Amino acid sequence: MKKLLSILVLSVLATGLFAEELTVTVEQAVELAMQNNIQVHQAERTLAQAERSNRNSWNSASPSISASTSLQIPLMENAMTKSKDMSVSVSGSASLRLTPSLYTSIRSAKLQLEQGEITYEDALRSVELNVRKIFYSLLLSEQTIETQKRSMEAAKRQYETNLAKYNRGQLSELDLFTSQVNYESKMPAVESQENQLVNSMESFKQLLGVNRDVKLNLKGSLEGFSNFDEEKVQVNLSEISAIKKLEKQIESAENQLLATRFGAYGPTLSASYSIGAGQTLKEGQEFKMTNHAVTLGVAIPLDGYLPWSNGAMSIANQKDSLASLKENLEAQKRTTQLSIENSLRTIRQAKSQLKSLEATANLAQKTYDLTQIAYNQGSRDLNSLRNAEDSLISSKTQLQSQNYTLVNAILELENTLGVPFGSLTK
Repeated sequence: MKKLLSILVLSVLATGLFAEELTVTVEQAVELAMQNNIQVHQAERTLAQAERSNRNSWNSASPSISASTSLQIPLMENAMTKSKDMSVSVSGSASLRLTPSLYTSIRSAKLQLEQGEITYEDALRSVELNVRKIFYSLLLSEQTIETQKRSMEAAKRQYETNLAKYNRGQLSELDLFTSQVNYESKMPAVESQENQLVNSMESFKQLLGVNRDVKLNLKGSLEGFSNFDEEKVQVNLSEISAIKKLEKQIESAENQLLATRFGAYGPTLSASYSIGAGQTLKEGQEFKMTNHAVTLGVAIPLDGYLPWSNGAMSIANQKDSLASLKENLEAQKRTTQLSIENSLRTIRQAKSQLKSLEATANLAQKTYDLTQIAYNQGSRDLNSLRNAEDSLISSKTQLQSQNYTLVNAILELENTLGVPFGSLTK
């Protein structure tokens, strides 16, 4: 299935590159964003940096090695030795310094990588959530414009019918003029909404990484989300991003506290080896080693044992910060639980209102159809027809908006839970 989807996405990409028109579903739009969006690329580079740091976190234990050589050329005779011979010297050294903080630095790099992975996943989910929300908001705009266009076309047909009646002497000039104004007054609103849709579509193409010259068509529907299954909602706080971030911050703070303790109380071991040789360049003389030594040392800090020292004060301050982070974690758990409950209430209310609005829209459609028939037969006036039309447009617009409200609420809940988008409505 994944392979088939990849092939489909590649074909979509190829179509976007070589054709003037591109039709995408919401899933294809997400795949395009994952491959082309700037925010995704930046998140990938940030994660790669954290991975490099983790791989090389042991480098503080790497020995320091140096080597040097020098050649001395006297410009005048030595007053003591009466010699003008050149001399050369060679030296080298290797040193190693080990501190208890080596463990905490390696641990810190690992924790930073884990935090980076969470941040990376958040970036991908943020882009996907944005794509899905905008996709459905564009569908809502298209449906709203379509409703307004149908109303405008109906008003145009009504005006043409009234014009024919007026020409036959069956309608007053006032009624004809009223129907003409009703038709023409709808045009600016439709044009304004179409311009807004074009601007929004251009921003959406930029989000997906689609060329501006490509005409983007959306294939999807706002309907079908009313089958939301609340039984699928499983709250696992340890898998929620905001909580995982705080948990990693606490681990990092604990690791930093341990590093500070190591710095205040822990010993430092050092070892070095040096070698050197020097000789006057005189024929038949051996090149002799003049220095060859190993140095071992240990340093134990004593300042940390004084309660007023910088090390002791730093430890106390970090303990306070760690306690605050743990309190924030508990508060975040409560906030997340409340957010999930609020989202569920919003979804339940949206589903309930959706049923009512569907019934209202059906009733408004029947009322408008009957009123139009009655108007054509002369038993209803134009004002009654316009009122029925306004009620129909209003009910359809409210129904479409409520569909989007439900979609938006489900997406927000899925994002909070950290579950795959669309999994709660399958």
